[in-house]
Amino acid sequence: MTLRVRARLAALTAATVLLLVLTTTSANENTHYLPPLECVDPYGRPQRCIPEFENAAYQLQVEATNTCGDETDTDFCVQTGYSNRKSCDVCHAGQHSPQFLTDFHDPNNPTWWQSETMYEGVQYPNQVNLTLGLGKSFDITYIRIVFHSPRPESFAIYKRVTPNGPWIPYQYYSATCRDTYGLPDSLSVMNGEDESRALCTSEYSDISPLRDGNIAFSSLEGRPSAINFDHHLELQQWVTATDIRITLDRLNTFGDEVFGDAQVLKSYFYAIADIAVGARCKCNGHASECTTSTALDGQRTRVCKCMHFTDGPDCDRCLPFYNDAPWGRATSKNVHECKPCNCNGYSTKCFFDRHLYNLTGHGGHCIDCGANRDGPNCERCKENFFMREDGYCINCGCDPVGSRSLQCNAEGRCQCKPGVTGEKCDRCDSNYFNFGPHGCQPCNCDERGSLDNTPSCDPVTGVCSCKENVEGRHCRECRLGYFNLDAENKFGCTPCFCYGHTLECTSASGYSIVSTTSNFNKHKEKWTAISDTGVPVDVKYNSHSQSIGVGANGHRTVYFLAPDRFLGDQRASYNRLFKFRLQLVGQPRVEVSPYDVVLQGGNSSISLPIFAQNQRMPSEESHEFAFRLHENPEYTWHPSNSGRGFMSILSNLTAVKIRAIYGDHGEAILDDVELQTAHRGAAGRQATWIEQCTCPEGYLGQFCESCAPGYRHNPARGGPFMPCVPCDCNKHAEICDSETGRCICQHNTAGDTCDQCAKGYYGNALGGTPYDCKRCPCPNNGACMQMAGDTVICLECPVGYF
Repeated sequence: MTLRVRARLAALTAATVLLLVLTTTSANENTHYLPPLECVDPYGRPQRCIPEFENAAYQLQVEATNTCGDETDTDFCVQTGYSNRKSCDVCHAGQHSPQFLTDFHDPNNPTWWQSETMYEGVQYPNQVNLTLGLGKSFDITYIRIVFHSPRPESFAIYKRVTPNGPWIPYQYYSATCRDTYGLPDSLSVMNGEDESRALCTSEYSDISPLRDGNIAFSSLEGRPSAINFDHHLELQQWVTATDIRITLDRLNTFGDEVFGDAQVLKSYFYAIADIAVGARCKCNGHASECTTSTALDGQRTRVCKCMHFTDGPDCDRCLPFYNDAPWGRATSKNVHECKPCNCNGYSTKCFFDRHLYNLTGHGGHCIDCGANRDGPNCERCKENFFMREDGYCINCGCDPVGSRSLQCNAEGRCQCKPGVTGEKCDRCDSNYFNFGPHGCQPCNCDERGSLDNTPSCDPVTGVCSCKENVEGRHCRECRLGYFNLDAENKFGCTPCFCYGHTLECTSASGYSIVSTTSNFNKHKEKWTAISDTGVPVDVKYNSHSQSIGVGANGHRTVYFLAPDRFLGDQRASYNRLFKFRLQLVGQPRVEVSPYDVVLQGGNSSISLPIFAQNQRMPSEESHEFAFRLHENPEYTWHPSNSGRGFMSILSNLTAVKIRAIYGDHGEAILDDVELQTAHRGAAGRQATWIEQCTCPEGYLGQFCESCAPGYRHNPARGGPFMPCVPCDCNKHAEICDSETGRCICQHNTAGDTCDQCAKGYYGNALGGTPYDCKRCPCPNNGACMQMAGDTVICLECPVGYF
């Protein structure tokens, strides 16, 4: 058997003897006294475990502040208990060094440490300190000291709970407890008192025996809560130590040192044969082994071989990724196994968050989440990111200028400042401009005049995008020659017609929206039909379907002709819809032409194919067709025309033709004809597209269709389209007939232009004065004629005159 094994067995044997005494008042579950336990039970379930009990001081280096022979050889004598019978010897260097304090203790062949003697000044108040570093935390059960000299009169045991920490009193031994240490002589702590304080006892302070006197300090003896050790945090800390210090304060003597005899003084010294520390590696119930580890600096230290996902030299914390529950010392009822954090696979680092644990029952707070994740469980995207449907976190990318916050919503849309739009808030909205730190300024575009009724402006200048006939920064004004800003008008404003005499007009009041219709409820309503060659075709009325129909009758092209109520002045239908329902019967092949719908007015006409303006082709199903009466090329009226030209046709409609036959056989059925228009009258919804012209000088009427007094159309009888010119009356009349130009003469003048003197008057009417014509100097006011010079000849002399 090797010397080390023998030493270990001897130490454990002594510890076992002491434990039999100490455990008589302890609970069975008290880990302080249990044999080694594995960390899992036979079924693989975690359980509390503890390392083996050992002499933690064995072969450790002890630092002594005084050792005989260190400075020079030391003479000493050994007390025998008999006066004048002392055995003296010399202590040489290394003969009784501190290493013998923790070597194998063999009573038959003792080794010991020894101090210098009282002769060299070893006595109170001079202390001798023996310091033992355990290398890590241990749970101390006992400290046993075997003296090779008489036991001291006063000495103390201290401990540290952390390396380089303060020294904490552990136990005092003194025959004079009160005088030396200021404590009462006591072996136990009373219930309710502080159980983590050092006691002082005089029990081991006698001078006898002179050799091999034992002192055994039990860390829990005399402490009432030891029976509940596993649940008493204060005592768990009390038994913990990383270092032990024994301070030798006062030698025990027979009192003969007072005479100063050298031989007597040399017989008093401290000598200790063995120091044993019965303990377990402090592993807090999470390890059954304590192993030796080599640190990075090469120093070898003791560490627990931690289980239950714990970590640290004392298993006093959880492994870095096992912080979902608070770390705890294992007990028989609760192993306090550390639990892994739930980071959803995005991190391998976490810490225990007490607040989170109190709220949710899970304290694992993940850190350094990958993939742009954040949150206690990496369950959400980090700030300024959002989660895509595939679970990836994408940078919001919110524009720092246009966004209220750099954080977007779950769909990745940023929170924009006023007037700002875009998924990233990087531009002004359609009706805003001047992108800047305060958002965008409103353009205040008028919806009625904005293109497509969608307010939109230049993002830099703020100028709005207007409809074709609208102008102004905010699209609030009609262009010159237009009026009636209307959201329903694709072009914004209606051109002033005014028969071409002015560009200024406004909406007339007193007009309502109506429709001219033919529903054929009772008869044909005077609808007729004609072929393309002008031959009348018979129209039939169907009282059952309340519709009219026409057959080919040998003609390839036949038109329905609208009655008079659809004709005449239909300017009120400008930019309105002309609608009807058409059904073809027996016409399998439809051959369209540009003249399927025809409007005739005066000497002009316009037309379009039946499929124009996104209409469908006619078929054997009854379909509604709707055509807008407007000159814009997108409506495909042919030939192209100006607004005024288009209205000129509408002002005098002479024919409205709807093609019925598209081949050389079959028939067509017409129903529900409607021409949207307006008429004078306040009933119903107001029609704002009827103009009130601002006529220039010389014109009168709502549409400037008449000449003002003193003006006439030129040429005469030219109609309302012709300009009005001043009447030509040679200053002898203020007014004339506005159509013929015939003057209503004054100043005794006559003729269409007052260019002659009236009958019974003579003179030059072209002079332009009220006195151009004088009365004839003839009987009965007869006619006369002025000859050369001033001679006047009467032309109608009565009988008897010449």
